[in-house]
Amino acid sequence: MSAMTLVPTGGAESPRRRLLAVVPDPVDAEVLSIDSAPSARRRRRAQLAEEPAMRRRPAAPRAGDRAIRVPLGRFLIHGAVVVSLGLAGVGAGILVQPDAYAGPTRVHSVVAGDSMWSLAQGVDTDRPLEEVVVDIERLNGLDGALVQGQRVLVPVR
Repeated sequence: MSAMTLVPTGGAESPRRRLLAVVPDPVDAEVLSIDSAPSARRRRRAQLAEEPAMRRRPAAPRAGDRAIRVPLGRFLIHGAVVVSLGLAGVGAGILVQPDAYAGPTRVHSVVAGDSMWSLAQGVDTDRPLEEVVVDIERLNGLDGALVQGQRVLVPVR
């Protein structure tokens, strides 16, 4: 059994009345096997193989539930409080930062494989390694990698 398609043609008699013409389907149309069609049984097996959480439906809101609504004024006040506390925290963090290293230093010529972390590990100190790295960066005005042959001031302690 072949299917035919009806296509409107431009009829010159009346703009409201269109004529239909029969257009046969192309001969080289791809015919698929019925086995490739999704069946209810195959779809059910695939659903059962999934995790149970994937089969759950979202809970519908109950009649008594209401959405939480915050007035715009209260929202803006809370937002301003959060922002001001955040800025105060940043300001306090800047004030608490340790001062630049003011103790004795030595000059080190950078060789291949040296990094600020490896130089900081060579310092005999009880301070955290991160602080020593920050001291090396501040003493030399560094912001990136070291260059071979570069002379770097390194804290002694």
